[in-house]
Amino acid sequence: MSEVNAHPLAVDGPREIRKPSSGRRGRRRGVEIKPGTVKQARSEAGLSLAQVAGTELSRTAIYFVETGKAKPSMETLKLIALRTGRPLEYFLSRQAATSPRSSAGVEEIERLIVTGDPAGALATAEPELVAEHDPEIVARIKFLMATAHLRLGQPVPARRLASSARAHFEAAGDMLMTAECLGTEASAAYVLHDPGALAIVEGALATCRALDPPAPITESRLLAILGSVHITNRNWQRAIDAYELAVAAGDVVQDLRRLSLMFNDLSVAYGQLGRFNDAARYAHRAIGIHETLSDRLSLARSENNLGLLLIKRGDLAEAQGHLERALALFDEAGVEPQRANMLMSMCELHWLRGDLEVADQKAREAIDFATRAGEPINVGESHVWLGRIAEARGDRGQTDVDFTTAFELLKDSAERFSQAHVLYAEILESRGDLGGTVRHLRLALATRSYEHPVDSAATA
Repeated sequence: MSEVNAHPLAVDGPREIRKPSSGRRGRRRGVEIKPGTVKQARSEAGLSLAQVAGTELSRTAIYFVETGKAKPSMETLKLIALRTGRPLEYFLSRQAATSPRSSAGVEEIERLIVTGDPAGALATAEPELVAEHDPEIVARIKFLMATAHLRLGQPVPARRLASSARAHFEAAGDMLMTAECLGTEASAAYVLHDPGALAIVEGALATCRALDPPAPITESRLLAILGSVHITNRNWQRAIDAYELAVAAGDVVQDLRRLSLMFNDLSVAYGQLGRFNDAARYAHRAIGIHETLSDRLSLARSENNLGLLLIKRGDLAEAQGHLERALALFDEAGVEPQRANMLMSMCELHWLRGDLEVADQKAREAIDFATRAGEPINVGESHVWLGRIAEARGDRGQTDVDFTTAFELLKDSAERFSQAHVLYAEILESRGDLGGTVRHLRLALATRSYEHPVDSAATA
């Protein structure tokens, strides 16, 4: 299977973080507003949801803000104030009266990210980063740049920038922003299946939960990242549990894009547990939000995962349409990271149809893209496919070579390493090699028995 998540290097674990005595907190990602003020301002201005949303936002986003299901960013609130003719103070609650240091450049970068232009955000941020001398504003710019890089499917610079920003916030005693930066580091790590992602996000959660007063929106975001890490590790029930906690911690939907990613991952998890109706429902909800937000890369990932769900249900014809759309969206974006996942999905489709030539071609293309993107896990999984294809062609020697290569590349991912040994054991059994079958099944079981107790202790 080639599920794709929105968020992908060897990384260091989180450093020990002491709770500051000052109790200083960083900025929340959403702004507290007075209930009912947005709807009242819109009604009194005689505007529709679409007129307030304009081209920068969606009607759904404005509706969620009006009904208290979402908290707007400061830039979103400024757009609402501008269009309704109300001052910002009209909407702001007392809790939002104080804010950390900022600049016009930071606000513009935030606006571009909120309105779905991460490339524009980076173009604006780079000269700001060079010209700015305030260390806190520099750290905030780096954090926003990390966010933009993740939106563009560029985990390596995202990880580097988030780590650099974290160093400042940690030294300054801003534990909320420290937790936020750790969350971004974890997101970058798990996109490339880095086994350190779990420890990083757990460190972020521990930091967040030590805050006084608590920060439920940040905790919700970090729990969502934890769910994504469990998806990558194929711990399906733990992923579902983490997402349910994320919804409970956040209380309201603060970020439609994040909600759509959660829906996508919930679809994957439920599909793996055989709950296909729930999986399909969440997949369509994710795609609907992606389309509303014009989030092309996330839409591609959701289309890929819906295609895989349809493969599980045996609907190969409909699955092909979704998988082809996913690849087309990645082609349009010119993004290479995670494209290997899409190609392996196509490989699986053609494998099931018995078209070994096309399946072989897709697996080799996946290896090329995964190698360039620095995705050893995906290279390993592609070799598993090549091994299965070689065996179907009767080339046992090549099968053995590809599986040996896969074992070496997958050794840092316990679940995938175990699954590869199970598949090879099945091949050896079909050959009548019972000794080899037992040996590889034992390796698969040993890997799982070693991995799962460690995870259980870490996530209890």
